Amino acid sequence: MKTLTVALSLLLLSVSLQAEERVGAVSFAEEPLTVTAVPGEQQQLLLELPDPGITLPVYALKGMVRYTDVQGDGFLQLDSHFAGAGTFFTKSLAAAGPLGKLSGSSDWRPFVLPFFANSGDQADDAAPLPDKVTLSLVLPGAGTVSISDVGLYQYTSGEDPLQAAGQWFGARSAGLLGGIGGALIGLWGALIGVLSSRGKARQFVLASANALLVIGIASLVGGVAAVATAQPYAVYYPLLLIGIILVVVFGKMRGNLSARYEQLELKRMQSMDV
Repeated sequence: MKTLTVALSLLLLSVSLQAEERVGAVSFAEEPLTVTAVPGEQQQLLLELPDPGITLPVYALKGMVRYTDVQGDGFLQLDSHFAGAGTFFTKSLAAAGPLGKLSGSSDWRPFVLPFFANSGDQADDAAPLPDKVTLSLVLPGAGTVSISDVGLYQYTSGEDPLQAAGQWFGARSAGLLGGIGGALIGLWGALIGVLSSRGKARQFVLASANALLVIGIASLVGGVAAVATAQPYAVYYPLLLIGIILVVVFGKMRGNLSARYEQLELKRMQSMDV
């Protein structure tokens, strides 16, 4: 039980904390900015922020959006203009969530348009910074769209702009958890299989099987807690998946491994008596 408590504590401590910094806000006076589709003009410029004051490699435009009778898949587009490097964009074309497309009708919901100027192999102070950002609306057909409470936020390279307040970790962290964690567990399991088949390193193999089972239980408990606290799919799914796989596989394997080593030891003793 003590081992399980420690494992679960480490799992919860690994949750990343956001420290977003608001660079600026966009005011539309007392009323939201409302735009109606213009025939023959799919893209309309909503706002332009020259010299936005961004100093970190990850940033996002966040706000609220409402739309009515939008035909087709409309979207918001953030354009980041870099002197000498060109213009790069982010489009809200996801199926759902804050990066979701605009289709049909919706009451006010949050939108987030993130941009990652840091490619992952650069230090924060080496990443290029935009000299202008713009927000546009693209409507392929009819529809009316309103936006309000728009702000520009920046983050350090390890933070995820799509991570909601109170969310344990973002989709990028979930991808890393599933990818890297799954690969490491797979390699660890393969090593256990190779050693046990040869009857080697009994203590290490049995201790590893117990450790992976404990990690699985901790992950499963974390996944259930995530569901109970209404965490999003990106949080509870990898925790539940890893937990179920480890508990099922190593819960059964522990007994088989012990029996395997006992059989090999018995054969070794019998061969010595001959």
